[in-house]
Amino acid sequence: MTGLGWRRMKTQVESSLTQTPSIMATITVGAGIAAAAGVAVAGAVGLGLLGLAAGSRGGRRRGGRRRQGNFRRFGREAGEEVRQQQEEQEALERTLELIRVEDVTGCGLRLMCELAATPSETLLQEQMAILNLVGPSVRPGEGLLPPGATGDYLAAKSLGAAGGDCGLAFPECPLGGTQLMDQVMAYLP
Repeated sequence: MTGLGWRRMKTQVESSLTQTPSIMATITVGAGIAAAAGVAVAGAVGLGLLGLAAGSRGGRRRGGRRRQGNFRRFGREAGEEVRQQQEEQEALERTLELIRVEDVTGCGLRLMCELAATPSETLLQEQMAILNLVGPSVRPGEGLLPPGATGDYLAAKSLGAAGGDCGLAFPECPLGGTQLMDQVMAYLP
């Protein structure tokens, strides 16, 4: 990946993450990452940065203020919350799509698969943030995968959670799960 590709990815990630009011995280990725990370780990590093941003705003938790008591949301407040959730999901999909396009070796998909194959009690907070980007795993024959990049990453996560062979599924990625996560952690602030 060229420095131009990383700059474009950085700009689009920042744009996607700051388009909705509830997403306040901004990620700054230097153009020099392209040379250091190389093409192979572009998707994995992109997922790591996106996971960091999502984690800094409370993961996939939705809504702003907390309600007290047993009051229900009606009218404009409930409609605004639904609209905000849709905007956040669309921004996440656009960002995942950008990462997937730049991920020519499939290392982002392999990272998602490898993390899902790891027992959750041994995962770091950053690893859990990456897994939580796409929601819960889907077992084969149960439920439908969403379209687009979210569906691709969710399929990789589901494969890993089911005990599938991530290396066989993503053979173009030259690194294993531990090596990929080491690369991701090297670029997280």
